[in-house]
Amino acid sequence: MYSKDKAAVEGANKGKFNFFVPPTAEDFVGLLYATLGKGKVGDGQMAWYKKHVIDTYSRAMGKVTNDRVRLGKDFKELKSKFNKVPKSLDGKVKGTNFTKEHAIRAWIWDQLGEEIPGFNEADIKPLLDFVNSNEEIESFAVEVMKLNPGFGYAKPKEGWTVGTISTDMISVINDSNRKGHLELWQQNVDQIFSKENLNKLEAVYGLKYRKAMENVLARMKAGKNRIYSTDTAVGKWSDWLNGSVGAIMFFNTRSAVLQTLSMMNFMNWTDNNPLQAAKAFANLPQWSKDFNKLFNSEFLLDRRDGLKINVSESEIADIAKNQGVRGLMARLLKFGFTPTQLADSFAIASGGASFYRNRINAYVKDGMNLEAAEKQAMIDFRENAEESQQSSRPDKISQEQAGPLGRVILAFANTPGQYTRIMKKAALDIKNKRGDLKTNISKILYYGALQNILFTVLQNAALGLIFGDDEDEDDSKKINMANGALDSVLRGSGVLGAVVSTAKNALLEIYKQENRDRPDYDRVVEQMVRISPPLGSKVQKVMKAGRILSYKKDEIKDLGFDINNPAYVAGANSVSALFNFPADRLLKKAKNLEAMTDKDATDLQKLALLAGWSKWDLGLEDWQKDKGSKSKSKKSKNVKYKEIEYKKIIYKK
Repeated sequence: MYSKDKAAVEGANKGKFNFFVPPTAEDFVGLLYATLGKGKVGDGQMAWYKKHVIDTYSRAMGKVTNDRVRLGKDFKELKSKFNKVPKSLDGKVKGTNFTKEHAIRAWIWDQLGEEIPGFNEADIKPLLDFVNSNEEIESFAVEVMKLNPGFGYAKPKEGWTVGTISTDMISVINDSNRKGHLELWQQNVDQIFSKENLNKLEAVYGLKYRKAMENVLARMKAGKNRIYSTDTAVGKWSDWLNGSVGAIMFFNTRSAVLQTLSMMNFMNWTDNNPLQAAKAFANLPQWSKDFNKLFNSEFLLDRRDGLKINVSESEIADIAKNQGVRGLMARLLKFGFTPTQLADSFAIASGGASFYRNRINAYVKDGMNLEAAEKQAMIDFRENAEESQQSSRPDKISQEQAGPLGRVILAFANTPGQYTRIMKKAALDIKNKRGDLKTNISKILYYGALQNILFTVLQNAALGLIFGDDEDEDDSKKINMANGALDSVLRGSGVLGAVVSTAKNALLEIYKQENRDRPDYDRVVEQMVRISPPLGSKVQKVMKAGRILSYKKDEIKDLGFDINNPAYVAGANSVSALFNFPADRLLKKAKNLEAMTDKDATDLQKLALLAGWSKWDLGLEDWQKDKGSKSKSKKSKNVKYKEIEYKKIIYKK
């Protein structure tokens, strides 16, 4: 038996030098990996964990998702049935400042005998009288109460007026329904991770490991990653930064195109190896049926609706359910994720269709009946998607990602984080002779090299290597690509890796500026604030606006209200940075459409412009064409430094 004090003493110096994906940067399975033995013993332990905690949690999450989708469909049908009532819910109850929706919710709670926080009898009476005097609204309220049989309606909480009937239903799903579905998992983890066992884990692996395990178990139980209130200063600051993520991703078609690369993540070296995947796809009628089934499954419907791609995006979706200005802005930003949502579902369904069919065939071959094989294959498909795609599910999110610091530093790091953790698990399996060697090696090569480099090539506009002619520029882009691939692994390893990545890039920028005729050390500051991608984006936009106003002061005055006035670019960037309204994204989209009319652009370049790459990325800027051409004209030889720098400011990502 280990006491708390004994565990603290023995674990005091454990894990201090664990820098690459430390416990605070691990997901739930990654934390379990630390406890595994070598060889077949470790394989057996992992199989035991899978049966008792991993699979039980996965099945429970599947049931919660199904409940959420079913309830959403039922509520939609109910609103269609009553037609006029839902459209009038925003209207005020006569003589009060409360809406009709407030009245319906208050009436339901009164019927259930619930006390509404902050409400007295005088407050509630006019709302109850309004519902009781309107037969259609009362009938609607009665039907709302029947929507979630067996679990009831959500209980009223402090601040209930900012919510809606929809948020009440989501609340009861996340509380009552979730608790019921998690009962078996909760019983198992209560025994496996008892206080005595947690003391042992602390003694062996250190306090940070224990805290990380307790953190992820608490989040898995609660079904949410945020561990602080949005009403606090920290919470509001975090929401403002999250809004920056939404502004960056607003109709970001380039991100959507890159998202489709993840369809390859479903291939393996067993039942869905490249040959088997190709065979499944060759049977196009069956593949199409499987694709449609997966694309319209409860899993992907729920993933699209809740933006369950990463922490920042899922929280934007949560805020979007609220009333007020914040809710309205969040709904706008959520709408802007549509291309990414669809591309994400397309990648999962297209890559998963072959996996799903081949997994069914494998189970049937092993003696399982078809119905059971289809059910288990669907579970396997979901788990594969949660592990290898971006996911905001609590067991796939580390303690660092879930905390306030992680939201600042690790935004956009979900995919690098999941890939890095997959590689680490594969490396540990190779070291300890667990699992299939070929599979583990392929994971490291695929996620560490092929997928990483391919994504970095496209993300960093390496299309210029195809379209451009300037050898020096090509060499620079190759260096940037290699650096980007390294940054992906570093940021994927956690906060410390992000610090190392930022320090490295700042030093490289210092070296670059010192070798220029006119060094600009503001660029070093930009690199340093990029330790936080959302904050770095805001700072970069403000600095870009300032530079435009500095470089183009006279032109701004001369052009006035002309659409080509650089002041519009400066203003759009400022608005986006300060208020998270994606004005800069809208302006860039307009410029891309205009650039498609360029007579020098090839069909492939026009397609890239439509997909979200800029004229800068594709070498279509006039000064880039002049720089890369062999013309000896005076104009091409005397391109002004100031003009080139301005063009870089406007177009460079």
